[in-house]
Amino acid sequence: MPSPHLAESDSDGPVLMAYLGWLRRRWWILLLAAVLGTAGGLAVSQFQHARYTSTTSLLVRPLGAGADSNPNAKVNLDTEAQVVRSLVVADRARTLMKSTTPADQLLQSATVTVPPNSQVLQVAYEADSPAQAQAGSHAFAQAYLDLRKATAQKSLDNETTSLKQQITDVTKQLGTVAGRIAAAPANSVERERAEADRSVLTNQLASLNNRLSPLLSADTDPGEIISDARLPTSPSSPNRTLNLASGMGAGLLLGIVLALALDRLDTRVRRGRDISDRVGLPLLLELPPRTSALAVLPATHKISRELGRLRNVLLSAVPEPAQAGRGRQLLLCDGSAGTAAGFVAANLAAAYARTGQQVALITTKPDSALTAITGVAEGRHSLAAVLRRDVPALKALAPVPGLGQLRVLVPGDLDADVELPVAALLEILAELAARFDHVLIETAQPTLAVEAQALGRHVDAVIMVAEAGRTRSGELTAALRQFEQVDAPVIGAVLAPRLPAPAGGGPAGKPAIPANRPKPRPGPGPSAGAMSVESTMVLPRMKPSASGASGGASGSAKPTNAGGPLPVTGNGHGSTYRSRGDGPGTDGPGRGSYALDSGEDLG
Repeated sequence: MPSPHLAESDSDGPVLMAYLGWLRRRWWILLLAAVLGTAGGLAVSQFQHARYTSTTSLLVRPLGAGADSNPNAKVNLDTEAQVVRSLVVADRARTLMKSTTPADQLLQSATVTVPPNSQVLQVAYEADSPAQAQAGSHAFAQAYLDLRKATAQKSLDNETTSLKQQITDVTKQLGTVAGRIAAAPANSVERERAEADRSVLTNQLASLNNRLSPLLSADTDPGEIISDARLPTSPSSPNRTLNLASGMGAGLLLGIVLALALDRLDTRVRRGRDISDRVGLPLLLELPPRTSALAVLPATHKISRELGRLRNVLLSAVPEPAQAGRGRQLLLCDGSAGTAAGFVAANLAAAYARTGQQVALITTKPDSALTAITGVAEGRHSLAAVLRRDVPALKALAPVPGLGQLRVLVPGDLDADVELPVAALLEILAELAARFDHVLIETAQPTLAVEAQALGRHVDAVIMVAEAGRTRSGELTAALRQFEQVDAPVIGAVLAPRLPAPAGGGPAGKPAIPANRPKPRPGPGPSAGAMSVESTMVLPRMKPSASGASGGASGSAKPTNAGGPLPVTGNGHGSTYRSRGDGPGTDGPGRGSYALDSGEDLG
């Protein structure tokens, strides 16, 4: 049955909430991891040694003879940044700082950054004290400027010296050529050659003078400090804010990984698709995730409406019994220890009863919460009494307050350590099926209750009931395997919400046993006075008008042998049961079979 509450996935796959569901379930891991990460960041801040940083900004100017004539000349600051962090600059800075620390260690404390689209270098220096940080930053900046100026001046001097030497040589050559011109006759070939050489040397001398002139006027200004290092007023590290944020981020990341790992290892069923994905069992219904009461809910409640839709589906999905006049038998089995099957069975039975059909609800669990759910007090008339042949099954049924069409057979003093007689249970179910339109049976998981597996092959349908957050997929798989061994008609599963403990429950969520619960009668039947007080008249089952039944005005008719109880003998196979309240000799031959008419008043 499609459920409106199974809305965590669509045709394209799981939506975001399906992925974040495990985060909601493991929020405490994330919170704890974030707190621990923040505490770790705070501890790191406390144990870290305080360091101070000071920064000097440098404006770097281009050097060379053509720098003044080209205002668009740019300096490659990436290269200059590497120069600042060179050992040559570090050694000069060490001299300016008058420090005994090796130059390579000083370099580890210096950093250089280049702001984008600028001709500025920012030289930062980190030290243990504000004064050392200020002195180190200024020393590295000044050492860089000094080195750059010295390098430029040396290059300029070398070029000027070279040009002056070339001019001297050319001047000497001109003097020699002038002598040759004076000695050569006019209009001679030698004179013409000498005059040609003089012209070449004159042009060469002019070129050298043109190259020398800008060098003599060239400026060797490498740049200047535009923002000198200041004395730091607060430490740059540890950065407490950064440490706390980093610790929290690392803690959250670790928490997410841990929560995801735990969620993958957790086999508890939390949503409907867990059942279909892990177990392969069809999901009939996923009830709303919350309920505040462990009781038969009113018809207007959301859970009651959902179970009403499940009832409608079951009326069409579960085939009609092969035997005419026999009501449908539906087994609801717990997937794990708890009250889920009882809660679903009681409210599903109420949904059937609200349609006007006769419904019987029986449980084979000694610790069943049906008493607390339905409000039916345990008396002498119980399943244990029926199994001991103290009272007929129809007599032991108790009405549910407010639902006259629903009768409940409470467990009584069933012994959890004794296997229930399956043959006797089948006789009881056959008798109830002959008198009621629907018979719902609550059992514990078949891995614990042997009768659950045995009854599964005799009913019309079996429904596994899982409780969100408690039932594990392995438990459902084991239970399903037990039913598959006997070819039980398991039609699907119902996911119940996380249920509260029964009101006045005892340990482990078991319903409290009334202290004044009457003991089973040793005789074959209840007294007339007790019967008049605890009278429960079972109404006849409604017959379709087209059935052709000749039932008379009341419409009651005795069930056929095929739909009624099997013949029972006092000591037949599985026909007797000894509960905790029995003493020796209570299982006597006087407890025989019984059969009641459909319209008989049992009171």
